[in-house]
Formats: sequence, structure tokens, C-alpha cells
Amino acid sequence: MKNKSFFDSNFFQKHGHTIIIYVFLFALMLFVSLFNDAFFTLGNFKNLLRTSMPLLLVGFGQTLIILTGGIDLSLGSIVGLGNVICVTLMNPDSPTGFLLAVAVTLAMGLACGACNGLLITKGRLAPIIVTIGTTAAFDGLALLIMPKPGGSVHRAFARALTRGLGGAAPLLLFLAVLVIIRTLTNNMPYGKALRAIGGNENAAYSTGIRVDRVKFLAYTLAGLLCAVAGIFLSAQINSADATIGKNYAMNAITATVVGGTAMTGAVGDPLGTVAGVFIIAIINNMLNLFGVSSFYQFVCQGLILIIALSFSALRKKRT
Repeated sequence: MKNKSFFDSNFFQKHGHTIIIYVFLFALMLFVSLFNDAFFTLGNFKNLLRTSMPLLLVGFGQTLIILTGGIDLSLGSIVGLGNVICVTLMNPDSPTGFLLAVAVTLAMGLACGACNGLLITKGRLAPIIVTIGTTAAFDGLALLIMPKPGGSVHRAFARALTRGLGGAAPLLLFLAVLVIIRTLTNNMPYGKALRAIGGNENAAYSTGIRVDRVKFLAYTLAGLLCAVAGIFLSAQINSADATIGKNYAMNAITATVVGGTAMTGAVGDPLGTVAGVFIIAIINNMLNLFGVSSFYQFVCQGLILIIALSFSALRKKRT
């Protein structure tokens, strides 16, 4: 029996893009450190993870959906709605004043994701059309609840979530979610079903995969992850803004594609999404360091997405 080695060709065929993107991430970190002496410090890495956490959560949700060959443009709106609901229901003066807010926000995320999933699976509607419509609905609901930014968060809850355990709480949350999502997509039958649907939905159905149930669960889980992102964002900024999530959906798509997830479905790894998120975060930090306008940052993110899509298309053509 032939033993598989780390350098087995199948390993690189499967994980080659993820390896390349992490090499690029490390090279980018070295480049930025030339202009910022404090970059390779524990405090900076804690801050980088803390500020990237909402996008990491949304990116994991988008990865689940893109693996099925779908897309969800409403994820940012779910984040914004979650932020508004969480802060609105907070009672900063009660020791347990955060419990109701967290519970309702999580339920809201599940409901929003389930709504998308039902319209797509039972309504037989295109994901991009459905999620454009639900984006408007979720945005409108968030603005109805809180027309202007404001509110405050339970201080003890916010401190515990963003800086608890000596600043390790965000890291533990990130690792827990990463392990769950990667186990789900890479090591469980559900992940194989996701990829089978993304590869060929009709063929997956003919092999007995319950296509509607798998896709419905992907959208529902994505909604739940966005609700968690909204809660974390509330604790991070200590207020609410109905429009705060407007860029998260596109940034999550960019991070997911940069990380190696194919827009056509089936191919991808949550680990790659992590690298994609940090690449976007570091590039934005670098542009801020150089005093580049935020408008050019959007241009840069658009170029990154186009380059990533082009690279993905070339890789698929070669394969």
C-alpha cells in the first residue's frame, strides 16, 4: 500500500490554492511590517482579529452558500439588522440585560436565513434575485427599528466578548466557529452534499441527496453566522447603525473568492476564506497607513475581486 506524503500531488491539487494564498498573506504581512514597526506585535494581532471578526463570520456563511453554487447578497443586511435588534433590546442597567437581546438576535438570523432558503428552494427562484429583494426588506426593517444611529450596549457583556480572557475571547470564538464550519464542510456527509450540489445539482439529486434540505440549511446557517457577527459588532462599537452592514456581503464574496472558493460551487475551503479576510483587512490598514482615501479602498477591493475571479477561471480552464 502506497503511503501518502505531505508532498503528494493530490494534496497540492486539493489544497494548492490555500497554500499559495497563505504564502501571499505572509509576504503581505512582511511588506506592511517594513512601514509599521508595531505590526508584528501581540496587541496589533489582537486588534486585527477583533476588527476582522464580523467579516470572518459573514465570510464563513458566504462560503457555505457559494459551495452550493449559490450566492447571498443579503448577508450584510442581516448583520445590520442584527446590530440594531441587539442594541435596541439591550438593558445596560441589568446584570443579565444582554440575554434577551442575544437570544432574539440569533433567532432573527435564523429566520432571515430560513426565509432566503425557503424562497430559493421551495419558490424555485434564483438566489441572486431573492437576496437582492430580501436585502431591501432587511435594510428597511432595520431603518424602521432605528432610523438614526444610537443606543448603548451592556458594558460587561461587550468587554467579555471583545476583550475577555486577557483579550483571547475573540480568538476562542474564531477558532470554535472555524473548527465547526471546516468540520462541517470537509469532514462530514453534509459537506460532501454541499459540494455535490455545487458541482452538479441534478446529478446530486439523482444520487439521493436531499438538495432542498441541504441548500436550506446552508442559507439558515449563514443567517445565524451573520446574527453572531451583528452581536459582536454591537459589542465592538457599543452602538447600532442600520446601515453598518452594507459592505459586508461584497467583502465576504471577495474574501471567499480570494481564498480559493470557486463561484461556480463545489470547490473551496473555509481556511482559505480566513486568509482572504485578513488580506482585505491588511490591505485596508496599509492604505490607511499611507493616507489613501477610503474611496480608493473600494476601488482596490473591486480590483482584488476581479483578479481573484480571473485567477479562478484560469485555474479551472487548466484543470
